[in-house]
Amino acid sequence: MRKIITLFLLSIISIFTYGQTLTFTPQWAPQSQFAGYYVAQEMGLYKEVGLNVKIEHPSISNTALNWLKQGRCDIITLQLVSAIENISGGVPLVNILQTSQNNALMIVSKYGISSIDQLAGKRIGHWRAGFSELAFAMINDRKLNVEWVPFIHNINLFVSEAIDATLAMSYNEYFQILTSGKRIDTKGIFRLSEMGYNIPEDGLYVTKDFYEKNKDALLRFAEASKRGWQWASQHQHQTVDLVMRIAKEHNVNTNRPHQEWMLKEILALQIDKSTGKASFELKESDVKKANEILLKNGDIKYPVEYNQLTMPK
Repeated sequence: MRKIITLFLLSIISIFTYGQTLTFTPQWAPQSQFAGYYVAQEMGLYKEVGLNVKIEHPSISNTALNWLKQGRCDIITLQLVSAIENISGGVPLVNILQTSQNNALMIVSKYGISSIDQLAGKRIGHWRAGFSELAFAMINDRKLNVEWVPFIHNINLFVSEAIDATLAMSYNEYFQILTSGKRIDTKGIFRLSEMGYNIPEDGLYVTKDFYEKNKDALLRFAEASKRGWQWASQHQHQTVDLVMRIAKEHNVNTNRPHQEWMLKEILALQIDKSTGKASFELKESDVKKANEILLKNGDIKYPVEYNQLTMPK
């Protein structure tokens, strides 16, 4: 009996010490793309606001969004266009923090391609898991008849010249291409952010039902995460130390130069070009523009209003 009472008291102490437990799932394996959240957990920023946060990464075969739908996690990172597509398709989601203010998507072409129109009739690689909607829209808008070739997560098809061009993120695949020794022409690099498709990417999302029941905890999670990113921006060397340690713990094959490059790129993507600062807020104008692109390309049936997507102030 005494043992049962002791265990009960310990569980009560644990609840009051650590507060509510939240499970957070980034959309990929450990890397600098998610550095601010690792910092917030490592430095105890989540515990400071009364939260016990578990960070669990998804598998290639089961995405973070699927985990959210299945109830395996409470919060995920997700790109804005994917969030709008899912809400339009009947999956109610709420954005609780917008880290990205710019788009990292680019098309990298083999040497000899120097204009976007030269991609007509060419084979272009894209991720099988998604993240390619804006590139599809741009190619369709220009009426270029290309062959899209799916890949999982590496640049082997492009480096081996099995395809003529590939989609890449400025913080990830582009670095891999540059360090592969593959000969490319800067004129054949097409950044969607410079071609009228600068739609912000990563934000934090939860289901609407979970948000309604846990508003206060989610506000605290968002604020602590923001502080984590701010610290990461000011202490980049230590942040990459942390990322490398977590990557090693999860048996992720990476290297420090890549993670340093990625952190710098991710932090640059967080800067609002109109203010020169990281705002961590989703802008109504960006939601409107994303809707227009997705509607025109037939990716959604109806627009998603800004107030459907964000937390009330």
